[in-house]
Amino acid sequence: MKGRNYRCLLLSRWGLKNVDHAKANGLLVPLNGYNIYIYGASVHELSPQAWVTIKGFWTMYFSTAEADVVVYSADYDLHR
Repeated sequence: MKGRNYRCLLLSRWGLKNVDHAKANGLLVPLNGYNIYIYGASVHELSPQAWVTIKGFWTMYFSTAEADVVVYSADYDLHR
C-alpha cells in the first residue's frame, strides 16, 4: 500500500484504537437514545480521505456510546 490509501488505513486503525482506549478507560459518555447532528465539520486543510476518516472516527465513537449519528456534514448553512 502506498500514499493516501496507506495513510487512511493508518488513520482508521488509529481511530479504532482510540475508541477502544476510551471505552477501556471509561471515557465514553453513555448516549443511549440520543440522536447526533453534526453540521459544519471542518474540511479546512483536509484531504477528502482524511475527512472521511475523521467522520468514521466520530461515527464509531458515537455508535460505541450507543447514540445514532443522523447527520455528519461539512455544510453549516441550515435552512429551516
